[in-house]
Amino acid sequence: MDLWRSLRPRLRSFLPLAWLALIFPAQARLGEDESALVRRFGEPLATGPAPAKLPASLQARLVTRIYNVGGTKDGALVEVTLLEGVSVREFYFLEREKGKSGEIFNETQIQVILEANGGGSGWQPTGASAWKRKDGVATALRKDVPPSVSLNPKIPLQTQLMTWTGLEVQSKNWDEFLASAQRELETLQKQQEAEARRKREQEAAARDLLRGI
Repeated sequence: MDLWRSLRPRLRSFLPLAWLALIFPAQARLGEDESALVRRFGEPLATGPAPAKLPASLQARLVTRIYNVGGTKDGALVEVTLLEGVSVREFYFLEREKGKSGEIFNETQIQVILEANGGGSGWQPTGASAWKRKDGVATALRKDVPPSVSLNPKIPLQTQLMTWTGLEVQSKNWDEFLASAQRELETLQKQQEAEARRKREQEAAARDLLRGI
């Protein structure tokens, strides 16, 4: 627990509504490029890894950055996934110790984040913790995720008993990319299975040549 107390002072603070309103003016975040993100949030804190399950050709199209929201160290963070240089997924989050339920965005704060990513369109709920933009080009989901990188370089990620909890907003382009990646993975798997089958057949034929030896 002493380690936890020393790790992230920001974890104990909620974001005042007025402060959030200044950080999230009513314009879309999704679709921005990296230079716009730097102007908004400052230089990134860290660069996250590409999903390991993706083929290398697809990993090369992605980069994930983590920023302090509003350039302050005493607030929320945002993990932004850029596809070919354009933001397609943004996860606004607070860090919290696993098993603790106090460090979460409240309903007002969630609405502020949704409005900031509204792109001139409203949102409608699709479940208790999910929303869809009325223009059909984005979705949002409240969720907990395991940390992707260590934000404290002195402490290895695997030793941190934390979760990231917040609101994930993603565009239709990200959904389409993931669907395309899944199709490519399935095609690759079929090719690998076919190659393995051919190899087994070749080995069986080679053994047949020496049958009875």
